[in-house]
Amino acid sequence: PSYSLYPVVVGMSGKGMIDVPFTRSMELDVEAMVATNAPVFFLTSPNAPTGVAFPLTAIEAVLQRIDGILVVDEAYVDFGGETAVTLLQQYENLVVVRTFSKSYALAGMRVGFGMASAGIIAMLDRVRDAYNVDRVAQAAAQAAFEDIEYFESQRQRVIATRASTLAQLDTLGWFTYPSAANFLFTEPQNGAGESGAAVAASLFDHLKQAHVLVRYFPSHPLTCSFIRVSIGTDAEMEAFLTAATSWLNHA
Repeated sequence: PSYSLYPVVVGMSGKGMIDVPFTRSMELDVEAMVATNAPVFFLTSPNAPTGVAFPLTAIEAVLQRIDGILVVDEAYVDFGGETAVTLLQQYENLVVVRTFSKSYALAGMRVGFGMASAGIIAMLDRVRDAYNVDRVAQAAAQAAFEDIEYFESQRQRVIATRASTLAQLDTLGWFTYPSAANFLFTEPQNGAGESGAAVAASLFDHLKQAHVLVRYFPSHPLTCSFIRVSIGTDAEMEAFLTAATSWLNHA
């Protein structure tokens, strides 16, 4: 699984796309990536929707083996994980992209930035839309970027709340991927200790009826037995845990 917009953009470009599937271990299959001979690779790290961050050693192994360009999407990296920015000077086929939609709380502004070699940046500059980021978004991004104190306080709050929520899920006996993002990807079990797509769908429906909205991805074999829980305020997380416990007691 990966960010759902990439297949859409590839389709709009008229190009083909090759999926390199993950197994439950969520380890990069370097050999499978090399075998595609693709000109461009997209990797979300931390991954969406699992939250798993890939080690730099694995990313570097890919860079050393592929002939194409590797785009590492670090939308969630401020919440944990290693950044591939440190590899930019060594690998001219690396692009690192970031967004202001997550840790900087500017979702909807559609503003982000990319880092790469001078050659790749020059190529992107030749094809970019001249009106791709409006002035309001630019001003908001600059203000958010300069407010380091608020950024850091919110980042630490999310990390702390993520840890406390994970501890609660662990007490329920649910498997949860180690997350370096602002969400948790957890596999619920019902009162009989059963898990699977039907169990996850049941919890999703119960939470929705309780006005607790989470994400559910039923169409992928690796995600269909999980739900993705965004890290919100303490009150929001308490509402989620209360509703989840209610479901567990009646499932």
